[in-house]
Amino acid sequence: MLRALRVRSRRGAYVALLVLTAIWGSNWIAMKLALVHADPVIYNLHRTWVAIAVVFGVLLWRRRSLPLPQSWMAVIVTGFFQTTVNFGATTMALAGGGAGRTSVLVFTMPFWTLLLAWPVLGERVRGSQWFAIALALAGLTFVIEPWSWRGDLTPKLWAVLSGFGWAGGTIATKYFQGERGLDMLNLIAWQMLIGVLPLCLLPFVLTLPAVEWTLSYAGLLLWTGAVSTATGFLLWIAVLRFLPAGTASLNMLAIPVIALLSSMAIFGERLSVAEWTGIALIGAGLVVISVRAWLAGRLGEPAVVAPTPLEGG
Repeated sequence: MLRALRVRSRRGAYVALLVLTAIWGSNWIAMKLALVHADPVIYNLHRTWVAIAVVFGVLLWRRRSLPLPQSWMAVIVTGFFQTTVNFGATTMALAGGGAGRTSVLVFTMPFWTLLLAWPVLGERVRGSQWFAIALALAGLTFVIEPWSWRGDLTPKLWAVLSGFGWAGGTIATKYFQGERGLDMLNLIAWQMLIGVLPLCLLPFVLTLPAVEWTLSYAGLLLWTGAVSTATGFLLWIAVLRFLPAGTASLNMLAIPVIALLSSMAIFGERLSVAEWTGIALIGAGLVVISVRAWLAGRLGEPAVVAPTPLEGG
C-alpha cells in the first residue's frame, strides 16, 4: 500500500490529487450508506478506529517504534476540534440529512477558518476574503432557510458545526506547527486517538440500537475508515511534496459537487430553490477563496490557511 502512495513527480501529484478528489467526493455516499446499518454514534466510532489502526500502523512501519506526541497540548486541542467535533457532527448530520446538502454545509469550513485565523494566528481578513465570507454567509442563510421552519433543522446545524470543528482543527494544527514544527503524521495519529476517546463514552450513557453487521457494512467501514480517511491523508501528504497547499486545496471545489450529484442520482435527494441559491453562493465563495490561495502560491506570497484534510471528504 505504501509503495502505491509514493508520488515521484509533479505530474504524478496532479494524478494523485484527481484520485483523492474522487475518493473524498464518493466518501459522502459511502458514509450515508453505512448509516443504514448502524447508529451514527456507533458508526463514527467504528470508522474512526479503523482509520486510527491504519495510521498508527503506518507510523510504526516508518519509525520502527511508536513515537510519543511532540506536544500533548497540540494533540488534545486538535483532537477535540478535528475528531470529537468534526467527525462526530458529520455523521450526525448525515444520519438526518442528505449527503449532498451536508457536504456543502461542512465545506463552509474555509470561511470559518478565515474568521478564526484572525484572532488566533493574527492573519487579517482582507479584500476578496471578506467578499467570499459574505457570499458564504448569505448562502448559509438560504440553505438553512430561517424564515421557513419546515422539516428538521437539526441536520443542517450539525453540518455547520462539523465545518466549524474542521476549521478549528486546521487553525490548531497551524498554530502548534508554527510553535514546535510538529511532525504531521505523528500529530494526526495521536489527535485521532485522543479525540475519539470522549466519543467512546457515549454508548455507555445512550441507548443505541444494535449494529447490523453485514459484508456490506464491513466493506463500507474499510472504505470510509481505511481508504478515505487514513489512506487519503497519507496520499495528501505525498501530494503536498510537489504541489503548494493552495493549489492542492482547489480540490475542495469538486468534492461537494461530486457528493451532491451522486446523492441526487443514488438517493433521489432534492433541494428547494432557496437551497440551490444558497449552494451557488457558497460555491462562489469557495471559488474566490481557492483562486486567491492558488494565486498566492504562484506568486510566492504567504499562503492562506490551507485545510488539513482529516475529515476525508
